[in-house]
Amino acid sequence: MNKLLLLTQRGLSIIELLIALAISSLLILGITQIYVDNKSNYFFQQGQSDNTENARYALLILEEELRRVGYQIRPDDDPQYAFRQENIGNCTFAAGETINFDPNNSRLCLRYQPHLPGLTACDGIAQPGPPQPYELPTGATNLVVDLTFTGGSLLCNDQPLFDNVVDLQFEFGIAADGSRQADSYTESPATGFGIQSVRYAALIRSRFDNIASDTQSSAFEYWQETYNGNAGAAAPDRALYLATESTINLRNLTR
Repeated sequence: MNKLLLLTQRGLSIIELLIALAISSLLILGITQIYVDNKSNYFFQQGQSDNTENARYALLILEEELRRVGYQIRPDDDPQYAFRQENIGNCTFAAGETINFDPNNSRLCLRYQPHLPGLTACDGIAQPGPPQPYELPTGATNLVVDLTFTGGSLLCNDQPLFDNVVDLQFEFGIAADGSRQADSYTESPATGFGIQSVRYAALIRSRFDNIASDTQSSAFEYWQETYNGNAGAAAPDRALYLATESTINLRNLTR
């Protein structure tokens, strides 16, 4: 009886304890790895989503503003009269000019007349519009939009639109001799050449670092080779990069 009682009161052996610890360690390692993988996948998907949304937003803003360039409430007015020479903030326009680009400051200046009361530009400020179609409101002024790329952000009249922009490039379809059809593209349109279309390209970076498995990014490499002549360049970090491009015709200035 005493021998049986002693046998039933024995604890775990060293071997049993080691086996239990090994099994529990494997379970903990497996659960930890699943958590790390899920977290990495979440940041990867979130980074891709952020880049895609920024690219779509950039296209939306630029397309909306550029399609308004040169709009006149009274289309029969002479553009030289409707858009007189003026200096507004950092933007300077010659008579009849409705779009110009300052490559030194990465500043795109646009102007047009609001076609609806309460129309808002990309800065969100409502503007007075015509009380009736083709009727100029009292004290009517042209709406000027200053789109500036600086410090990794795109600004509209000094109001930030979105961040995480690595680089932004513009090319302009121009026409000489008063033609209203673009015949070539240039990064710096000269005075006297009418801008008929705008081609833009943006390199966007995710807000999270250390998402990609390495620094080899096809988008970053494409950008460096296309715009900087640097083939085979590796990204400076493991963030996600997205290159987006589009061409927008200025419908109020073209046929």
